[in-house]
Amino acid sequence: MLDRVDLKILKILNDNARKSFREIGRELGISEGTVRNRVKKLTEKGIITGFHATIDPKNLGFEVVAILGLYIKPSKVDETLSKLKELDEIVELYQTTGEYDAVCIAVLKDIESLGKFLAEKIYPLVNVNGCKVTIVLRTFKNGSKIPL
Repeated sequence: MLDRVDLKILKILNDNARKSFREIGRELGISEGTVRNRVKKLTEKGIITGFHATIDPKNLGFEVVAILGLYIKPSKVDETLSKLKELDEIVELYQTTGEYDAVCIAVLKDIESLGKFLAEKIYPLVNVNGCKVTIVLRTFKNGSKIPL
């Protein structure tokens, strides 16, 4: 169970993962060592799974962000998702309810790269029965901040 201090540490790291343990400790009125130990425990429990930079793909020349709705053979969902998560172009992957069995976000250089990605990496997967592609026109919010 998380206490008030753990939740405050998570909120601070959620807002700025680059903040030092010393700064967090100062902000919360606890020692740097206490923060370090709590973050270690939160990581060991799987509550914190990593520290990541949020990168704007367009600034690196990736002009296409595509949302793929995938229809997967029911008995092969886990196997197929394991294969999909290994693809570098896929930056997010979710098993879902509703119309699709899975939804993923893919980031590619251009439309031609998207076509090649679909033709060479998605459609050949024998357990993918279909795929609907939506191209993102503009991004208004990006990131994985949890509302704490």
